[in-house]
Amino acid sequence: MRKYLLSTSALAGAALLSTAAIADVSITGSVEWEMISGDTDFATTDGTSMATNNEVMIDFTNKTDSGLTITYNMDIDGDAGAGIDDNSMSISGGFGKIVVGQTDGVSDAYTIHGAGLVAEEHGMSITSGVSNVDADNTIMQSTGAQLTGNTNKISYYLPAMGNLVAGISYQDSGASTSTDLTEFGAQYTMETGAGAVTLAYTTATQEAATTDSDSSTIGAQIVMNGVTIIANQATLETAGEDQTGNSIGASYTLPNGITLAASTMKAEDDIAAEVGEEYTANHYEMVYPVASGLSAVFTVTDYDYKVGTGSDASSKTADSGTISSFMLKASF
Repeated sequence: MRKYLLSTSALAGAALLSTAAIADVSITGSVEWEMISGDTDFATTDGTSMATNNEVMIDFTNKTDSGLTITYNMDIDGDAGAGIDDNSMSISGGFGKIVVGQTDGVSDAYTIHGAGLVAEEHGMSITSGVSNVDADNTIMQSTGAQLTGNTNKISYYLPAMGNLVAGISYQDSGASTSTDLTEFGAQYTMETGAGAVTLAYTTATQEAATTDSDSSTIGAQIVMNGVTIIANQATLETAGEDQTGNSIGASYTLPNGITLAASTMKAEDDIAAEVGEEYTANHYEMVYPVASGLSAVFTVTDYDYKVGTGSDASSKTADSGTISSFMLKASF
């Protein structure tokens, strides 16, 4: 009788497994170790230091009988004191793709900016956690997307319409608050005989009791014969901020796999309390492929931060200098 019950249980379990969804699992990781040398006006970044950035990415993917693709993504930050970075689910099909959870929105997905060509750029002391500029400083540092991040939201990406892709994201601030965030983004790619040209636009609005916050980016990318060129402009208007940033960058991959990249950017704040606040940075980088999955990265950044003549200048500190770094990157 006992053998019969065990056999019956085994058959039942096998039947359940045959009907249950069995996902494909992908586990990847990356390790970055960096030696940094700074010659700057700010004590926190003046000198040498070491840093690490380690991540583990886990993806579960399942395809349903109805043709949907369901994916769960978890991005774990492996550094001490860190935690889960991205944690989201996506559902995609002929209707496009829906993404829910703690992850970036369409602003991050579709923004093109020049500093993005230099993967390991450094800059002013804000990177060390000392806030010379205000907390909303992305435009000041890179002219990248604003107002968004790895927060709980829902995004919808339209199915590709020819060479056009677009999407919208929404973040609810909670039942008792009124700081909801809405993002829009789109990219259009034109194929040419020798390469491609991509145009990108993003905009985001975060509600507030008095003054809403608005940010936008517009960029263009040209890829041709191993050369990539990017130019963009970003803006941010919010309470106490009226920032505009411009950047341009270029990269070239040599036949032996070495990639050379450089970018320059400038951002300024024109609001009365911070009039004259200005940040400029030049980034230079070489990526040398040591072996499959292993590369060495050499980066140099020259930057200059001026506090301006506004009434807020007294609470900030001017900063300038050069930061050089050597990094070993491995991917698994």
